[in-house]
Amino acid sequence: MTKEELQDVILSFTNDVLLNYPEHDTIFINPFHIHKFLLSYEDIEKVYDSIEALMTDKIYNGKSLSEIAPLLTLL
Repeated sequence: MTKEELQDVILSFTNDVLLNYPEHDTIFINPFHIHKFLLSYEDIEKVYDSIEALMTDKIYNGKSLSEIAPLLTLL
């Protein structure tokens, strides 16, 4: 999936987003509203105040969601 497709899924605000990150833990994102996104990955739990912050935080072994988007699939 492209980073744009991933961002659109998150911004749909219809469901929690579970992502399969091959050879890594599952990524869980709860999009509460446009200014609150809860992320859970491995032992990390963070709240972001924008989709840009969520997409660009390099918490996946030094990479961001934008960078790893092609490797992810929806669960």
